[in-house]
Amino acid sequence: MNIPLSSYSSSGADSALAVGLGLLFMVIYFAVIFAIVGVLYMGIFTKAGRPAWGAFVPIYNGIKLLEIAGRPWYWYLLFFIPFAGIYFSIVALNDLAKSFGKDAGYTVGLVLLPVVFVPMLSYGSARYLGPAAGQQFVAYPQGYAQPYPQGYAQPNPQGYAQAPMQQPPVQQPDGQQYR
Repeated sequence: MNIPLSSYSSSGADSALAVGLGLLFMVIYFAVIFAIVGVLYMGIFTKAGRPAWGAFVPIYNGIKLLEIAGRPWYWYLLFFIPFAGIYFSIVALNDLAKSFGKDAGYTVGLVLLPVVFVPMLSYGSARYLGPAAGQQFVAYPQGYAQPYPQGYAQPNPQGYAQAPMQQPPVQQPDGQQYR
């Protein structure tokens, strides 16, 4: 007596159609996601003086974002190192935030909620101040208190050391001067 183990029969054409439709769905899905990401980063590119179409080109957009943040192109390769790539990505996002005058809290937002913070950076009021990587000063927007009061040496934007400012001698009540 022959008892079939399964009453379901499938032809190879049905399987090929299912695989083909699945692949088509994945391609469309990733194309839509990539287009959305391109639109989100397009504002950053235009604020930094880069062509807007660069936000839609794979690999090129990552290298240009590193350039905007002030990091060399080979950092893009460092992102692919397991576990260490996470560190390099966070450092690059921090430099990107600093390039627009934002602080470390904004970097946390870029890491945890990029869907919210990237559009704020792209289309909000943030201005591109220049590449932030390697700089030892913070650019303060006009109207905010500066960290160095009058009479103190300001940091040099190129990162070179400056000679301290000379203070004039102070006249004492008894007529003597001291420094």
